[in-house]
Amino acid sequence: MNILFITHETSRTGAPFVLLYLLRWLKSQPQTHHITLLSLRRGALHDDFKSVVNDIYELSDVDKRLPFTTRALNKAFKRSRISKKDELVDAIADTTFDIIYSNTILSMPYGNRVKTKQSDAKHIVHVHELNAIINMLSLNFGKEIKSVDHFIAASNLVKQNLLSNWNIPPSQVTRVYECSQTEVKEQEKTPNSVFHVGGSGTVHWRKGSDLFVQVANIIKTKYPDASVKYTWVGHHSDKERIIIEEDIRKMGLQDQVSFTGQVNDPQTYYNDFDVFLMTSREDPFPLVCIEVGMLGKPIICFEGATGSEEVISKGGGVLVPYLNVEAMADQVMQYYENRDLCTAHGSVNKEEFSKFTPELICPQYYEVIETTYGIGKQ
Repeated sequence: MNILFITHETSRTGAPFVLLYLLRWLKSQPQTHHITLLSLRRGALHDDFKSVVNDIYELSDVDKRLPFTTRALNKAFKRSRISKKDELVDAIADTTFDIIYSNTILSMPYGNRVKTKQSDAKHIVHVHELNAIINMLSLNFGKEIKSVDHFIAASNLVKQNLLSNWNIPPSQVTRVYECSQTEVKEQEKTPNSVFHVGGSGTVHWRKGSDLFVQVANIIKTKYPDASVKYTWVGHHSDKERIIIEEDIRKMGLQDQVSFTGQVNDPQTYYNDFDVFLMTSREDPFPLVCIEVGMLGKPIICFEGATGSEEVISKGGGVLVPYLNVEAMADQVMQYYENRDLCTAHGSVNKEEFSKFTPELICPQYYEVIETTYGIGKQ
């Protein structure tokens, strides 16, 4: 098959990582495919993607190749800055593809655009988003979905949103969970060591990094003798860093709460966590839950906020009412005071989340590709 994959960026974030795992898996298989990748924005994983595809194009590089004077004139006279990008997309569309695979809703309009020039191509959209983000980032989502042949939903929560809020027929949606991998390092903590609470993700309202700090403040107030530290792992902008640091300072949490910024090896931190706080307001099936789950860490999350609930509810953690940071703080202290419970819930997660490796999940993605391709040939 000749397959075009489209990613919104090649960054070190969830959806691009899942696509990278799939492309690596495809490259390892005996079937021969010609893989083309169109990325809308260059990121830190560009070279990793380049190593597993036949052709790669970075749309964000197009304007950079224009002479400075041309870019300045385009801006001054409000000329269309997408002309060169249009030319690139149109050139890619001149190639005949069997499958167009848009990874995220931001990629979907580009997939549809290529499809308009290729009536026989089948368009698959991998949806890693829930309703708030869909409404924020895709003003024409209801129109764009009409040109899509099949959807992959990252969790049952994502699938239900597509069915209920966007009226997509059930036959057009296949739920396949996300996948990830991590390095498990066995380590023992001394009984009197500081209890370590973790959080992770790009610092953003959706991830609830502000709620993470609130939980720490509640525990400090209600349980002043508790020996607990809190670490958030993930990228933050300079502006977000200033806001975070001010909140931490005003709450008097400088000795307990830290935000690492982006790191190349987050597992180093994950291994040290005792419990993981999933403070997201909306998260389809975050890779970090797979990774800390594989490491045997219990997870606390908000009900109805994340597809990870579908796994955590099997006994690997606790669900608390949506945005109830008081309840979340109390559950942290339940683990703090009962380390055996912490270990027991972590063991459940270790078993359950071990089912979401690339080796087990990528064949499911490929089955959707094959089935959609087969339908197109009937």
